[in-house]
Amino acid sequence: MSLNPQLTFRKNKSLRILQVLALGALIFIGSCQEKQQETVQTLFELVSTDSTNLAFTNQIQETEVANILTYQYFYNGGGVAVGDVNNDGLEDLYFTANQGQNKLFLNQGNLNFRDITLATGTAGKDNAWTTGTAIVDINGDGLKDIYVCYSGDLPDEQRRNQLFVNQGLDKQGIPFFEERASEFGLDDTGFSTAVYFSDLDQDGDLDMLLLNHNPRLFNNLNINAFEAMLSTADSLSSTKIYRNDTGVFTNVTKASGLTETGLSYGLGASIADFNGDGYPDIYLGNDYSAPDYLYINQGDGTFSNEINEAIGHTSLYTMGLDAADINRDGKLDIMSLDMLPEDNTRQKLLFTPENYEHYKLFLKAGLGHQLMRNMLQLNNGDGTFSEIGQLAGVSATDWSWAPLFADFDNDGFTDLFVSNGFLKDFTNLDFINYRNEYLQNEKVTATGINALIEKMPATKVGNYAFRNINGIQFENQSKNWGLDTPGNSNGAVYADLDQDGDLDLVINNLNEPAQIFRNMTSDRSQSNFIQIKLKGLEGNQDGIGARVTVYQNGQINFQEQQIYKGYQGNVSSILHFGLDNEKVDSIEVRWKNSKINRIKNVGINQILEVSEADAEIEYRIEAKTEPYFVALGEFLIDSKATLPNDFKRQSQLLYSLSENKVSIIEADLNGDSVDEIIVSDGSSIKSYPREVGGYKEKFELLYSSEHPTITSMATLDADGDSDLDLYVAKGGYFDLTERDERQKDVLLINNGNGVFTESSFDFGILPTEHASTWDANGDGLDDLFVGTGYVPGRWPESVSSQLWLNEGNGTFSPIVLENISRVRASQTYDFDQDGLDELIIASEFDRIRILNFKDGEIVDRSEEFLPGGKTGLWSSILIQDLDGDGSPELIAGNWGLNSRLQTDAENPVRIYFEDFDSNGSVDPLMTFPVMGEEFPFFSRDELAAQMYKKKALFPSHEAFSKAKIQDILAAEELEKANKVEAQNLETKMFTLKNGLFEEIALPTIVQASPIQAINALKKGSGYDLIFLGNQLEARLKIGRIDANQGWVLRKSEDGNWKVLDRKYNGMDLKSNVSSSLNFDNTLWIGIPNKGAFRYLY
Repeated sequence: MSLNPQLTFRKNKSLRILQVLALGALIFIGSCQEKQQETVQTLFELVSTDSTNLAFTNQIQETEVANILTYQYFYNGGGVAVGDVNNDGLEDLYFTANQGQNKLFLNQGNLNFRDITLATGTAGKDNAWTTGTAIVDINGDGLKDIYVCYSGDLPDEQRRNQLFVNQGLDKQGIPFFEERASEFGLDDTGFSTAVYFSDLDQDGDLDMLLLNHNPRLFNNLNINAFEAMLSTADSLSSTKIYRNDTGVFTNVTKASGLTETGLSYGLGASIADFNGDGYPDIYLGNDYSAPDYLYINQGDGTFSNEINEAIGHTSLYTMGLDAADINRDGKLDIMSLDMLPEDNTRQKLLFTPENYEHYKLFLKAGLGHQLMRNMLQLNNGDGTFSEIGQLAGVSATDWSWAPLFADFDNDGFTDLFVSNGFLKDFTNLDFINYRNEYLQNEKVTATGINALIEKMPATKVGNYAFRNINGIQFENQSKNWGLDTPGNSNGAVYADLDQDGDLDLVINNLNEPAQIFRNMTSDRSQSNFIQIKLKGLEGNQDGIGARVTVYQNGQINFQEQQIYKGYQGNVSSILHFGLDNEKVDSIEVRWKNSKINRIKNVGINQILEVSEADAEIEYRIEAKTEPYFVALGEFLIDSKATLPNDFKRQSQLLYSLSENKVSIIEADLNGDSVDEIIVSDGSSIKSYPREVGGYKEKFELLYSSEHPTITSMATLDADGDSDLDLYVAKGGYFDLTERDERQKDVLLINNGNGVFTESSFDFGILPTEHASTWDANGDGLDDLFVGTGYVPGRWPESVSSQLWLNEGNGTFSPIVLENISRVRASQTYDFDQDGLDELIIASEFDRIRILNFKDGEIVDRSEEFLPGGKTGLWSSILIQDLDGDGSPELIAGNWGLNSRLQTDAENPVRIYFEDFDSNGSVDPLMTFPVMGEEFPFFSRDELAAQMYKKKALFPSHEAFSKAKIQDILAAEELEKANKVEAQNLETKMFTLKNGLFEEIALPTIVQASPIQAINALKKGSGYDLIFLGNQLEARLKIGRIDANQGWVLRKSEDGNWKVLDRKYNGMDLKSNVSSSLNFDNTLWIGIPNKGAFRYLY
């Protein structure tokens, strides 16, 4: 077979070229910088081609009619599949080449291979565009067959997929194959990317999922075109299900419930039992802004897309996928890849400015929340997932293709490999500018197209390897494991090719030879392993879908047999379990027919064959457990508020500041000696009186405001008449101005019967975020702490908070609390047992403050009680003696570690702000640390939009990509600039010992979201902790942080706090939280822009 790129694509390309050039690249790519190779001992070692005899290169050649401008997936590369095609016990390799000859290599042992392509007749088609592949026993005869996918803008016949059916061995012991796709009903002519086999209908044989894509050029800005494509059926572009009907396959896509849409750009899929009901489900990933799908198997041959109910947000340009149990809890987690670069330079070169309005349009069109980064979806066990990719440290790996979960170092935890690279920087912003100028000044010709392609920058990038360190977080070991050599890698698989007890890697590269990396773990470590070879029944001999659990010392290590994963290929069918230095207590294999093998006294460091024929039926009835929480009805206040776009006013905000906060307090306002629940939705305050069995749905309106600026409430006896009056704090942001009358706080005086009149006392105008009471001077009268937020339109500028000393007659004396601002929460507690409470304050861009009032002055005792306290984005406070030892615990909610903001005390996130260009507005410039240097968080275009004159400092995106803050702001500008910073973003817990707070470890998962409210619920002799909060309105570059649906923490017997299994939680919060109240066995939760919700516990 010869390579003939001239015939690969049709000639009629001029219109299409013009279209793609005019549209431009609307996706971002990136990479790591090339690294010098060091002669160090690594976990993997590249085996030379001279040693392996594995001579294969996926070489592509661009022409004026076949190139990245005429076919958007020209650089997407080929796949590789693993399988024992001659049944000699050694797994063989099959590679696909986009324009050239596919190759089949026979494993001869010791990582030596023989090219048997010509002898087996498996080279594929001439003049075609080959994509994915899979090795599968399609007919259950015990012989491995090969399926090959085709795509490209070609005639149907050149896109007709092939099935090479294994006919057994010839006289020389070489397998030979016959192409029989048509006979099996699998000669699909769609634009295929990859293929997946699984028993989708649970009838004992393997069905096929065929992943297709739309070849048409994609306009990421045309919402009307999007909606039209989404609603139009397209059999050549949409993903399909072929049901195995006793050896002949039937297209049942429509009947199965899959969407047959032209808005299909499938690059990856994962088939697994995600909800643990015994049926295989499908996660389908789409490129561009086409939505991903989570098809849940209904058990009757149909699927239901439940992604919006299960997942808060997805990757934007979803590439390859894999699923595995990363935290050893027996549930399958999902990894999807995208194209976010890791390093600052690449991000600046390839990022276009955020477009919040565009994002909202796509949400309105039903395309879901999509963000450009890798996503790691942690399975909660209740049908939902929490996305933790940034907390895990795996969110940014550049233009990535194949994610592969496996235990590569045999320590018992699932690690992650990611193949990476794109031949040219198609979306380099400087190239886009050059292209636009070219279009204006030059006529588009074949020569010009070639010149444009030549002008595109090219950057080779390394692959990534992440070692699992605690079940949640991973550390980048790419260099230490020897996998960071720059290149362009696509399909990748793992298998123990040399049968030495560890997993080797095979990579299909673009325009460079394929690679085999030998895993050296067995040579350099004393760790143990067990490999399990499943022997299924005739129609599913590899046991696809079987669930295998290895038990060790009270811990489980779980895998589901799903070999079609990563990108365009399949991994080994032999399951590999690293055991560290431990042995195995027992092994359980649960087949899809409800039969189980239980194996004890298992020897280690071997391949154990487990047969389905030996399994026994076991019916397991799971004990029913009452949920921790039970939801009580609908929202008490059902707010219909529309969230304004704060980013139009200040594009560099961290998050929207205009949400209508829902505040909840308890108080006896009507004098009947029974507390009511008081709820504010931002524009009104309502009282819900107590009745038998709960609270009345009918409310009493206490106060209403024309503008939704109410942010907080506090009760106190302001006038000395022994009843509670109500302080109403007002803030807000969007359309307010500095010292806006709409932000004027109000004191409502109670007549004793719950009837209020507005006091005439003037508290001035402050952007109040939080109000609470504190008897600061110990005179028995509650004083008012008024904590300020941000000055409207001038974020992150703020003003000092105030303490109003209660005179007992309806008047107050003010004390200005210098440098106390950006307040989110407070609580009082007498830490030193002197009879006077301290005030503890949580603020953004500040440390946790502990204030005392002495001799008529405020004393800051923060360093005394909490030495070395770090600034953060502190958002909530709870102080409670949780263990009954007489000393309180202090829990401070923070931003968390599940975002692009990563910092420490030496390398804080910092914001410089000032009216640098003297136009009357504040210019906030946020920086983030890289190797001790401060780089801008914003792009060149974002800088120009805010401070246009600064654009001249950087004539290109290339120049700006290397700029530090000192290159943007002159020395005198830096000198006069205000600045705030956050040194720590972790939620923290402390206990008071001998007058000092000592830190207590919290479960890592609580760092997966901002903690906006904390409650302690009395349970037996101790307390459970409830952590609430997300951030759904962060700027697009940060994106939604929505992992927390309500965490319940309980102290275990070993003294550590652990999160209770969400399967038994009963709480399903997928929103921000502005307040919470624990009262009368009910947890009341304030949800911004929605209302108050109740959970009984």
